[in-house]
Amino acid sequence: MKAFKFASAALMAAMAFAFVACDPKEDVDDPNTSGGEGVALELSEVSISLKVGETHQLTATVTVDEWTSSDEAVATVADGLVTAVAKGNAIISATANGVTKTCVVLVTEDEVGGGKALKGSQVWPIILDGTTADANASKIVYDFRPDDTNKFLYIWEGTYEAGEGSGLNFYGNNDGYTALKVTTVGWSGMGFCMVADEPSQKAIELRDAIVANPDDYYFHVAFKSTDNAAHMLYVFNTADQAFVIGATNPFADNPNAKAYDLKRDGSWQELDIPMSEFAGSLATLELKTGLNLFCALSGDVTGTALNLDAVYFYKK
Repeated sequence: MKAFKFASAALMAAMAFAFVACDPKEDVDDPNTSGGEGVALELSEVSISLKVGETHQLTATVTVDEWTSSDEAVATVADGLVTAVAKGNAIISATANGVTKTCVVLVTEDEVGGGKALKGSQVWPIILDGTTADANASKIVYDFRPDDTNKFLYIWEGTYEAGEGSGLNFYGNNDGYTALKVTTVGWSGMGFCMVADEPSQKAIELRDAIVANPDDYYFHVAFKSTDNAAHMLYVFNTADQAFVIGATNPFADNPNAKAYDLKRDGSWQELDIPMSEFAGSLATLELKTGLNLFCALSGDVTGTALNLDAVYFYKK
């Protein structure tokens, strides 16, 4: 059926995050040496504080044989570069010639619009309010939100209409969110379409990055509802990259899509889909200008509401 333009979102603005670190502290009591006579292994910091997604480079007085993290779900380390993954505490250890020194990492969340922040170190937004986008601008690699020029939200004619969209969005502010409602056509469908070369190429670059390192990438979506309707959501517009928000998958045309049961009490719920689940099919997917980066179907029950916010890809 013919598609038509339905809605758009504001463009992002830049604002940098600051890194926070504690002062270095010397361990003057340790007589061990490494990397040369009289040179002790020391780290540039013994404790640091980072926000989720931030990084910090630790340095050592000698060449380090091995860097490790006590909890990679909180913070990872590679050649001394610490990346904050999730809220919590982790201990980064550096070992050289049998001597080990540590740095304690405290990871906190940004307080953005109600205390919630974009996850990950890099972000590619599709649905996101302007306030949150501006506050997280330093994380945004490319903005896929509709601009009514090169990127559109298309609603297939007669399938959805505007929903109520009342209350605060996922980030706790009044900037709005995507609210749709199924009409009487007998089915429903919408897609975020990249109609120009630049956004399409950026989508291809994102796909290639996911395929190269699938364990590093996730797809985030926030959803709220008070009914039990199921919704089929697609990334990169094919059945092989689809999942269902619902207790079960009732969609007979795509029975293999995994279902995720979220609470239906009218509050915002969030879901993180590991892109590793789709990496195999993404590797062989042909992408070109005009692709739908994100799509949704909500069945054929008139009045079914689809409320979405904070839809974005992120790298941990």
